[in-house]
Amino acid sequence: MGAILLGFVIAVLLRTLGLAEIGVLLTITVIDFGALLLGARIFRGRGEEVEPPRAWWRMTARPTLSRRLGILFVVLSLLGAVSLVLEVTGVYAPLPLTGDDMVASSRGIVELAIVAYLYLNSAVRLKRLGVPSKDPKPPQGPHFRPPVKLTP
Repeated sequence: MGAILLGFVIAVLLRTLGLAEIGVLLTITVIDFGALLLGARIFRGRGEEVEPPRAWWRMTARPTLSRRLGILFVVLSLLGAVSLVLEVTGVYAPLPLTGDDMVASSRGIVELAIVAYLYLNSAVRLKRLGVPSKDPKPPQGPHFRPPVKLTP
């Protein structure tokens, strides 16, 4: 969330400084991908070893999570594409569509599609390596001490 917020703040700053919209979009894209890939390198699943470092293609600890996130990003990119087509054809366009709007929408769709590919690729490769889909050790609930009985 912090990386997304940072991207918005930097975008506003760059627009205020007068940078062309294409430069702002490229900067935001680099920040988005950098945050995603850094997060995939840093965060580990339960029971996943810290060393050695994750392979470059590995996005999650389990193939099931990678597959679900990949499907989510496919759906998001398809919804973006449908929305763009509806706006371009004039079926639904609440505001006039500018060239910068089309570039920004297209960038978002392509970015979501690339992220979907990365997660789905991770799911396939993890499955091939035989990584279990479920966590071998289910999460344990909290352990509380037995209540103390006070006697008068």
